Amino acid sequence: MIRTHVLALAVAVSAVLPGSAYAVTQPAHDEPFVTDPAIAPSLATARLAGSPAAAALSRTLASLPIDGTAQEIKERSVLIEFYEARENAPLWMTETGWTKPALAVIEEFKKAKDWGLEPQDFVVPKLATAEDADLDIDDGAIADAEVALSAAILKYARYARGGRIIDPTILLNSNLDRKPKLLDPRSVIEDIATSDSTGAFLRGLHPQHPQFEKLRQAYLNTKNARTAKMLRANMEIWRWMPEDLGALHIFANVPEFMVHLVKGGERVYSERIVVGEVGKQTTIFTRNLKTIVFKPMWRVPESIKVRELWPDLRRNASMWREHGLELESKDGVPLDYRQFDWSKTDIRDFEVVQPPGPKNVMGVVKFTFPSQHTIFMHDTIDKWMFGQKRRTLSHGCLRLRNPMRLVEKVLAEDKGWDSEKIRQVFTDGGRNNEIVIDREIPVHLVYFTAWIDDKGDVQRFADVYGHEKRIVQALDGEWDKIDVGRDHLAPVKPVEANKVASPGRRTTGKKGESIVDMVGNALGGGF
Repeated sequence: MIRTHVLALAVAVSAVLPGSAYAVTQPAHDEPFVTDPAIAPSLATARLAGSPAAAALSRTLASLPIDGTAQEIKERSVLIEFYEARENAPLWMTETGWTKPALAVIEEFKKAKDWGLEPQDFVVPKLATAEDADLDIDDGAIADAEVALSAAILKYARYARGGRIIDPTILLNSNLDRKPKLLDPRSVIEDIATSDSTGAFLRGLHPQHPQFEKLRQAYLNTKNARTAKMLRANMEIWRWMPEDLGALHIFANVPEFMVHLVKGGERVYSERIVVGEVGKQTTIFTRNLKTIVFKPMWRVPESIKVRELWPDLRRNASMWREHGLELESKDGVPLDYRQFDWSKTDIRDFEVVQPPGPKNVMGVVKFTFPSQHTIFMHDTIDKWMFGQKRRTLSHGCLRLRNPMRLVEKVLAEDKGWDSEKIRQVFTDGGRNNEIVIDREIPVHLVYFTAWIDDKGDVQRFADVYGHEKRIVQALDGEWDKIDVGRDHLAPVKPVEANKVASPGRRTTGKKGESIVDMVGNALGGGF
């Protein structure tokens, strides 16, 4: 058994015991010396290469699992490199047990539930403390404990930033275009190595958004198990949000059916929105606002072209005439849809557009924040929608009740324009007039079913798409119960020609609704 205490990181050079397994050789004057305290061990442990303890630590690191997620594999590599830079000198262990910083880490692990995590996910060996001088720990046990604690720290950092559900798009639903905001594991291990308070360091890894902390307080205060799971799920969503939401940003909460313009952390404008139907959901994602378009045209999405307009062309093209739809080549050349045999022609080889006008589903203005989801926020000609309590009525885009009010707010911030200037640009500009946004204004399409208001009360919104349920199931480990649903970005399959309905009525999944009703809803009242 090894009895010397020179592994302790705070030991002075004078305390080094010559001839021991951990003896330090003084460097030559012309030899470079590592001074980064996050990497370099103390002088007492700076020359451990070839020692039994260093060899044991090296073996333990080499035995870490080589499979797992990309992040887990990265963490393994980081730990190996971190300890190699320290010449495999322990950071958390002495020969008699844990150091005080290590014990602070372990104590914080026990409080993981305070943060919506589970203490059992961060189990480390139970060993003696550095004060128990009568107990020796062999090199293998020191190495195992050392690596276990460092690995648990990186796991805690990963979970603090949403890594329990490493890819929500795949594991939960394709309409959750979010990813955990994982911290660099190299920075985590190097920074905690030099931290004056390892417990506070771990607490600081969690999201710093004020709403996350408010949800956490409500989570700790509730006695209701179902409410606790709901609050925990909403905390998890915050772990996927950008650290910086933007000094000025647009925040559209789908379950709330509301959009908010936020400046300096304060809501300066709020308005009702319509969101996608359950079968045609509004995708949850973040992109920067690119343009505001006056008198916009509408480019019909592939799903509506294939599932609704192509069958209509095979019948009598009534929807095309009623809604003034136009056909274009892929490079924008106008074409006459009546010149094609649509039983033999694939509509996916063309573009379908609706020009600006009184029938245009975009109304008088749209906000663009391009993504693969082809979702916009825009005006609507169907104002009746905003009187509904549950406003899941569109084909995925966000419809805004008073869009020009939001236009005024955004352009005042971006360009300094007043309402008179905006009115002039709108009136004098041509069709599909794009106003390019100069500032970086993130548009966050979010899914929060719980919000803590200024009074500290929990505002609850219906789980209209089932995302909250999926997150709860995942955090409870019930992966086999999750209804992932279809991939909304998968190629759209055409309707077979022999299944195209003749003019009249047919069942479409909603009682009493005809195919004409469905397409009319898509074009005139539902996009």
